[in-house]
Amino acid sequence: MHFLVAIGEVPSAEVLTGEIERLLNTFGFKYYCVFHQPKPIENAAELIIAANWPPEWVKRYVAKKYIVTDPTIRFLLRANRSFSWAQAVEAYKENSHYRRMKAMMADGKSHGLTSGYIFPVFSRNGLIGATTIGGPTEIELSPVEIGLLETAFRNAYLRYLEMMGEKHADSIAPGIEITMTHREIQALNNLAEGRTSPEIAQILELSSNTIDWHVTSLQTKLKARNRNHAVALAFRQGLIS
Repeated sequence: MHFLVAIGEVPSAEVLTGEIERLLNTFGFKYYCVFHQPKPIENAAELIIAANWPPEWVKRYVAKKYIVTDPTIRFLLRANRSFSWAQAVEAYKENSHYRRMKAMMADGKSHGLTSGYIFPVFSRNGLIGATTIGGPTEIELSPVEIGLLETAFRNAYLRYLEMMGEKHADSIAPGIEITMTHREIQALNNLAEGRTSPEIAQILELSSNTIDWHVTSLQTKLKARNRNHAVALAFRQGLIS
């Protein structure tokens, strides 16, 4: 409660970040990263709002191109709730990249990232950002603690957006009333990046037919003539930015 009250009154992003660090210390977590929705073609550094991550691990993560197989990021793009890093890894037990995922997590552990959690933030547009936290020891949160942190990090993320001004206003603006599913939002964002159904299917680990079904549903809801028209309408109506 103190955290939620405090972040509503902080004068700057720096002070807000300090409040996040104090909150994490009470749970035993040392590292964190607050970031916008991951998009593979963008420079990952541009998505980060605030972070305290082991410097050597950041260099290694980039050098090894771990973003391609990172199970926590993959799972985040299809998740509808908060989850632990361990849950993300186990979700890909049958995946052909499972051994590489396990090796990446073991590498992270050697850099002080033994266990952690990710807390997604959703708006009417679907996933807009998340906070990931980690520590050098095994830390298991209770469902109540996860719920509390989920609320805390959602409010903190939205507070960061407010401080960032008009650039990110569309992420939380009321907008028009078009109800879309999480999958439809994911498909739409990928269409806006110029991806084809097979490419989107690979990222979301779905079939091309399933992606086509979601896209058709999107076109119907937006009253679009085709995919390009759907993306244009979505930009115009503030559904994506």
